[in-house]
Amino acid sequence: MDARWDTATPYYSRSGLHIEIYDTMTLNSFNDDVSFLIDQAREAGGPVLELASGTGRVAWPMAEAGFEVVGLDLNPGMIAAAEAKRSNYPSAVSDRVRYVQGDMTGFKLDQRFRYVYITYRSFQALLTPEAQQECLRCVWQHLEPGGRLVVNVFDPKLSRCDKGAEGPPEQQTVRNPVTGLEVEQRSIERVNDPLSQTLSMLWVLEEKDAEGNVVREECERLDLRWTYRFEMSYLLELCGFEVLAEYSDFNRSPPAYAEEQVWVAQKPCAD
Repeated sequence: MDARWDTATPYYSRSGLHIEIYDTMTLNSFNDDVSFLIDQAREAGGPVLELASGTGRVAWPMAEAGFEVVGLDLNPGMIAAAEAKRSNYPSAVSDRVRYVQGDMTGFKLDQRFRYVYITYRSFQALLTPEAQQECLRCVWQHLEPGGRLVVNVFDPKLSRCDKGAEGPPEQQTVRNPVTGLEVEQRSIERVNDPLSQTLSMLWVLEEKDAEGNVVREECERLDLRWTYRFEMSYLLELCGFEVLAEYSDFNRSPPAYAEEQVWVAQKPCAD
């Protein structure tokens, strides 16, 4: 096992390279959720709560679409990156957005919402069924009767979930908008635990100058729990939600193995 496991910090737990390239990275690999989530807001109404709101990648377009948004994130560095964008928007938009530091398994806010969403697979950072239920019950408490929830996770590919299964390494190179230098992000090792349905990945990020010399390096550990389709359905039902729809992507394609799970659920109107 690579010795860097001992010094790796949790994903997005500190300010630095990963947060600096976050928007560019997600734009390249995962940005088709924004219009879907805004369409859901138009159907459900506001105000809106985003859990694991990150750098405001979705929250700011949501506010531009006319919705009052509260973004909750555990990481102060992510919130700082989101707040740094505030000056890019007129006050009519900026005044609609509020960021709060908090844990999605135990938050208490001073308002209820018509719509809550958890995108970019952030729900999978909850590593036990108990933590997942705590999150969904917090959502329930903060939703108005008839309010809507959207949750996105990946549908596990079983050949990559077995103990010892590695799969091809993941890698991408993007330009850091802060420094102008290229950053290479690559996975080094992956450890699966089929019993707990969790995986741990060691990621290395290297920022390089024009000559290819590494000027900054960070190591991060990504821990996720995979959740099967029917398990997710039962989990929502257990926590009191009614499933309205399930898709395999943000284009509303029907459920499909080893693609995305995009769940649309509702708190029943009878509180």
